[in-house]
Amino acid sequence: MKSKEKELPFLEEKDREKAIPIALIYGVVGMLIILLIASLSLTFKKEYVLRYTEHSDLDYNVYLKDNNFYGTKFLPKDKNYISTLINYIDADFSYDFTSEENIDLEYSYYIKATLLVDTSTGKNIYKKEDTILERQSFNKTNNTKFEIAENVKIDYSKYNTMASNFINQYDISANSKVVVSLYVDIDGKHSNFNKSIHDKAVVSLEIPLTNKTVDINMNYELSNNVNAILQYRSTRISHPVLFIISIALAVLDIVVIVGIIYYVTSNRDNKVLYARKLNKILRDYSRCLSQVIGTGDAEELIHTKTMEVENVISFDDLVNIRDILEKPILYRETIPNKETVFYIVENNICYLYVMRVEDMKRKKIK
Repeated sequence: MKSKEKELPFLEEKDREKAIPIALIYGVVGMLIILLIASLSLTFKKEYVLRYTEHSDLDYNVYLKDNNFYGTKFLPKDKNYISTLINYIDADFSYDFTSEENIDLEYSYYIKATLLVDTSTGKNIYKKEDTILERQSFNKTNNTKFEIAENVKIDYSKYNTMASNFINQYDISANSKVVVSLYVDIDGKHSNFNKSIHDKAVVSLEIPLTNKTVDINMNYELSNNVNAILQYRSTRISHPVLFIISIALAVLDIVVIVGIIYYVTSNRDNKVLYARKLNKILRDYSRCLSQVIGTGDAEELIHTKTMEVENVISFDDLVNIRDILEKPILYRETIPNKETVFYIVENNICYLYVMRVEDMKRKKIK
């Protein structure tokens, strides 16, 4: 004689319907614990600090035409200069980049002069660009710094004449100047960075034109003229074995939950299936159902009625008959929790559907 397999306590027939919510609760708790274990196998880096500094400098001398007033060939910076005596401006542009760590550096720079003629309200009406030094590009691998030092000679008379010709030809009142700028572009890469460093700098010399006297201004536009912090986020697996175990436990957790749900739904007791189906019928078709009072089984009901009985295979078929005859469906539970009869009476014909516990089909787990 084959003995019955012993089931887990919470999968026994009397507690089987409670197994699904219990499995879900324990499954979620288990998954949270597994995620905690998985987090121990990972290393999170919220930020990486790289400090780097920029420094720029600009020096110039104004060289003079031959004259009877100055005993020197040039005047130093930060003076006022008589425009008609200016021959050219000798300018030294410099820029330094320094990092606390070795990085791969790609940088380039060029020098450009921009002639601008503006209205008295500051709106530009003429602009002409002139490249003084073509772009220079460099690569430095595993380095901490680079330096730029360039000397250019600015032909003041050239730009002053261009601006004067434009203003005089159109007889307008305007302000003019030439801006000579060093442009620097920087890309830095580090093995610990998700993204590259992108930095720019502009060092400019602003020279007024068409004025009797000239006051030269210097401008420094550095995106990082103080120490900066480059931040990034990354995650890496520091304990592969622990991570693999966590993944395996997570898969097992899901498989167990799905297995319990499948087992319970496939092995529901006939009484449970009967009660659920009856409740669904009473809920969904309450408007067309009328309950009658009485006792006894379906056979007794049939034999006590002097009418022809037509047995209906399913409740849906009985609903179709009801829609045709426009008669209410009468019902009563002839045997509590085991049998309910639904019927429609039309003249001497009784359309009968009997729902019994033993007729509820369920899948068997072998």
